[in-house]
Amino acid sequence: MTPEEAGRRFQKLLDMINRELPTFIKETTALNASAAVALRVQQTGKDFRGNSFKPYSTKPILTSGTTSKGKNVWRAMGSAETRKRGLNWVTIKRQGKNIHLFELKGGYKQLRRLDGLQTAHKDFTYSSIMWNSYGVKRTVNSKGEVVVTIGGKTQDSQDRINWNSKREGVEIINISDQELKILAKQIDQQMQKYINKVGLS
Repeated sequence: MTPEEAGRRFQKLLDMINRELPTFIKETTALNASAAVALRVQQTGKDFRGNSFKPYSTKPILTSGTTSKGKNVWRAMGSAETRKRGLNWVTIKRQGKNIHLFELKGGYKQLRRLDGLQTAHKDFTYSSIMWNSYGVKRTVNSKGEVVVTIGGKTQDSQDRINWNSKREGVEIINISDQELKILAKQIDQQMQKYINKVGLS
């Protein structure tokens, strides 16, 4: 290959990188990043440093058994007669009405277990509202850099992320170093495809 031909191929490579790599990052890398974070948090209950999130609370709570989720718990508590005799009932006033609530001595952890959800680690998944609207919020290509922002794509989802992060004392959707290494490898592999395509390999 002559120096002139090498120069032409190198320029073609630069043009390809500037034209196609930002799209690859937006459409592939960014989505892989958000998916990797959600998978780690939900399946392992660990933050970006590898530390476990706080366990589910076992502090007693009051519930009504009338919401869609509460009905599952209500049914799981046993027969109607068992519930009446065996539960600690509390009556509170709300907007001028008497509301009858019963105590779950095992707290939120017990509520999840009775609703058929895992309690081995915290996955921030109950209603799924937060995760259903989580993902890539935006990508910005500026001065040769692609900046990807991951978080809640609705205000409700982002508010839940912020609230849970504040309670945990750590940003729950931060990406880990290991996840960044995997994403960087994916970009390197894509770059190699460009190099091969222009004949510089």
